[in-house]
Amino acid sequence: MKKISRKGFLKVAAAAAMSGVTASALAACNAGSSSSTAASTGEAIYTPGTYTGTAAGIGEVKVTMTFSETAITDVVIDASNETESIGGVAAPTLKDALMAAQSTEIDNISGATITTNAVKKAAASCIEQAMGVHTAGGDTAASSSDEDWLGTEPEIDESKVAKTVDVDVAVVGCGIAGVAACRSVAEDGGLVAAFEKADGPQCRSGEYAVINGRVQAKWGRDTWTREQIDDIIDSHMVESTYRCKRSIMSKWAHNIGDAFDWWVEANPDLYYAETTRSAIPDESADNFIIPIFYPLPEYYDWKQERFPCYPTSVEFKPDQHVTVEANMQKAIDTGNVQTFYGCFVEKLIMEDGRCVGLYARDAATGEYIKCNASKGVILSTGDYSQNTKMLKHFCPEVIENNIQCLFTNVDVEGNFTNQGDGIQLGMWAGAQVQQSHAPMIHHMGGGADLAGVGVMGNAGFLNLDLNGKRFMNEDLPGQQLENQIELQKNRESWQIFDSNWPEQLPYMPAAHGGACYYEDYASEDEGPKNNTTYRNYKSPYQLEAAVADGRALKADTLEELVAKIYPDDTAAQQTALDSIQRYNELAKAGYDEDFHKPASRMWAVENGPFYADKFTTALLLVCIGGLESDEDCHTFDADRNVIPGLYVAGNIQGNRFATEYPIGLKGVSHSMAMYYGYVAGKNALKDI
Repeated sequence: MKKISRKGFLKVAAAAAMSGVTASALAACNAGSSSSTAASTGEAIYTPGTYTGTAAGIGEVKVTMTFSETAITDVVIDASNETESIGGVAAPTLKDALMAAQSTEIDNISGATITTNAVKKAAASCIEQAMGVHTAGGDTAASSSDEDWLGTEPEIDESKVAKTVDVDVAVVGCGIAGVAACRSVAEDGGLVAAFEKADGPQCRSGEYAVINGRVQAKWGRDTWTREQIDDIIDSHMVESTYRCKRSIMSKWAHNIGDAFDWWVEANPDLYYAETTRSAIPDESADNFIIPIFYPLPEYYDWKQERFPCYPTSVEFKPDQHVTVEANMQKAIDTGNVQTFYGCFVEKLIMEDGRCVGLYARDAATGEYIKCNASKGVILSTGDYSQNTKMLKHFCPEVIENNIQCLFTNVDVEGNFTNQGDGIQLGMWAGAQVQQSHAPMIHHMGGGADLAGVGVMGNAGFLNLDLNGKRFMNEDLPGQQLENQIELQKNRESWQIFDSNWPEQLPYMPAAHGGACYYEDYASEDEGPKNNTTYRNYKSPYQLEAAVADGRALKADTLEELVAKIYPDDTAAQQTALDSIQRYNELAKAGYDEDFHKPASRMWAVENGPFYADKFTTALLLVCIGGLESDEDCHTFDADRNVIPGLYVAGNIQGNRFATEYPIGLKGVSHSMAMYYGYVAGKNALKDI
């Protein structure tokens, strides 16, 4: 490796900045490599001292590094805002790795990729400071105001335009919505330019809500009537406090079946599991789909639920990347698609009120691409949940409640992709943002494992606060449960249940994140082949594993259990015992006078051993709130007139959800993203 002096490094940094190579990319590579070189050669490149850097992981990660003139002499990692069982465990290993490498060139830790990347970024900042290098960008600029979330539209120097592309439609962002839009346009004969700031199509997880269609017919779930579908739409409107547009929901609900059939056609090797827990052949282990909640739990009837979760959903397993990439390839195979990965769209081109193209910066060269789009531009740029300024502006309660964001997708410069740049692009072009955004923070239970699955999920067992008092009707879906947890002391509580949990699970609702099936397995190996576990299913081995690694408490008596829950608070211990006694009395009486929980889900907690797991706030998965839109994917100006040529799909499409994410349709966000990407493509090409 070539030796780089401190002076040389600064020269490289300056030259790189002038040529358009980003400082953050330089920091990630050169800061790490040059520091390791210095340590090995004895060359003085650091200013001795102690420096601190921060970066966003699940929460904020802080790295403090001490330097001599030639080496990193100490590393302290504060990962206290990370998930304790993940980031907290990873921190010592990461410290040792940084010390050994004398750079940020260390391997990711399996299961803790988010924390690892944050530690690397924060460590790179420390190294830059010690070398006397300051890089622009990062999470926030120190000189900018938290109120300046919109920023100023850049001026693009035409002399820096190295390439001009002429197409019918430009698509900005190649997530689910963008990929669907590309294929939709291309298959209808339109020319497409697809821009994505990561190194390829982006996706995560794999749940989709799908009503009717050929895929659902495989499981006999294609029998939803017009009236039932309209009831689903009404329920969605209620959950969104009527601050979204029914027309958007209605068009999706009545047409998603056919669109989903179109979507999976791109993946002919997809294996269809017979049930949620069917065994999967080895050759299909990386590409299969399951029907969620099929068959339904024995005692579940969504028609009788106060918060119904409709049996409409499927899930791509292990995730949906095979299907997403297959759809992108199908679009490319038409010969009508040009892809521009690693390119950052920085400005839309407007002429006489119409969007006619864009400018994009190629991260590899620093030069610009001008794209003329005769039919229009589709924004499918995702959400803004890693943009703290936008969160403070649109969803301040997320910041106030210290909700941590779970997101793993990064662009080619190493930054999270969900920065809200689509909102900025649209607003600079005159589009308006919807009111009442919907953060997705649905609780999945306490004591989560590395896969994010809680000990008993959000099943409605007894729940006590930090003073030992019961405080809610526990028969709540994840989002409403999260709302209640946020109101408690330290935003924490304890879920408590006894040894009768296997008999009680089948009475729990088939809801997002809830345990409602019992399986009598002694180990993961006993589960169905290549489909060994699922979040709604619980076995004894899972509970005992949670106890063994400290994610759950276990005791033979209630007195012992509350002593473990409240070890330094005898008053809370007694209050908890009194609360449990009261709960048991209500359960036996068959009526919950205190919180009106259904009698069918009230069971006395009296048969040992007894268990407890701690509930904290859940993670923010996405903050859904985009540019004002409609069922044709239009955008609107301040007077709510359509902006010609500017379309939206995915999380940038406003008015789909409002206030909070609804729990009645698992995977409805993915499903709407795909469907309205499909619609946006067709409408843009036809100038609808």
